Amino acid sequence: MNIYLAKKNGRVISHTDLAAMAQIDGITKADKTVTVEEWEAAGSTAYIDSTGKIKLGEQPEAKAKREEIESLEKEEVTFQRELDGKDYKVIKASEFGQVLSQTDPVLHERREFCRNRINEIRTRLVELGARTAE
Repeated sequence: MNIYLAKKNGRVISHTDLAAMAQIDGITKADKTVTVEEWEAAGSTAYIDSTGKIKLGEQPEAKAKREEIESLEKEEVTFQRELDGKDYKVIKASEFGQVLSQTDPVLHERREFCRNRINEIRTRLVELGARTAE
């Protein structure tokens, strides 16, 4: 089975049937034909490159952006977990009348670092369009 790809309005459309492509999109000839295996290996995505050719897969810029977002989100989770653990220590210490930020400056500095890094990550995610400003 094949996948038929064609350019329409600056985008790539895909169909599994040429008759459907003609009926739905008014295109009678595919610009590129690929196998289902090739299409699936490319994540069922295609784009038009700077030379006007249809390329399988994600646009390099979109892929880089997606990978940056994924990396930042993982980093945010890591720092949030670390901060939560350190906050737990502070809460437990306060139950015993201790103030760890005064007695453990390293803990205080690390908590501050985690909070600052989380804020930087969230700002960048907003810049990338992955989040809305809070």
